[in-house]
Amino acid sequence: MEQVPRLLLVDHDPVRCQVLGDYLREQGFGTILAADCETALRLVAQDGCDLVILDDMLPGLGCMEALRRIRRQGELPVVILSARNDDVDRIVGIELGADDYLPKSCNLRELTARLRSILRRSRHAVAAENLRKNTIGSLVISPGERKATWRGKALPLTSTEYDLLERLYNSPGRSIGKAELARRVLGRNLTPEDRSIDMHIGNLRKKLGQTVSALLTSLLTMAEAMM
Repeated sequence: MEQVPRLLLVDHDPVRCQVLGDYLREQGFGTILAADCETALRLVAQDGCDLVILDDMLPGLGCMEALRRIRRQGELPVVILSARNDDVDRIVGIELGADDYLPKSCNLRELTARLRSILRRSRHAVAAENLRKNTIGSLVISPGERKATWRGKALPLTSTEYDLLERLYNSPGRSIGKAELARRVLGRNLTPEDRSIDMHIGNLRKKLGQTVSALLTSLLTMAEAMM
């Protein structure tokens, strides 16, 4: 029997948190509620969830600092819900490693679909996939474990960054546009103002740095040229 995904909802508004939690439970998710960053970080450290939903107006440490600390602990998927329609906040959130950044006014069915898409991408593949590794020089991509290593050292990629890297690796010799990357990696169509893919590619470039092989450099350059 498949395990129920555990979502950690972090929101200082107990009513809103409870309403969203009730809805997500009806959709087949397990939910854990937290009203502040400190509680949320403690639960993350205890491996108490599969995905975190952060309110962008959290008291105390604040949303972005909570995101930074979650990223230090690993690759747990994080979605930010924002009451503000500010491109700067969205860019900062994605640069810090958020897998998605949505307005609180978004359709709940869309939110549910995006959560399921992120969880599917973050789960380990079947045991057979664990044995398959893609190698480019000293860079090794392991689809089953959803990890990439350079000279045996794990690269600190988020779930979305890993998906982007693997998609580029599996598309040699051809240009990939931003719209296609968004559909295949983020699971959605882009709106004109959506710069999510740009941010994820920028983050991937920074993390790979000088470790990028000639092939991946070419693939990333082609993707950026299509933007």
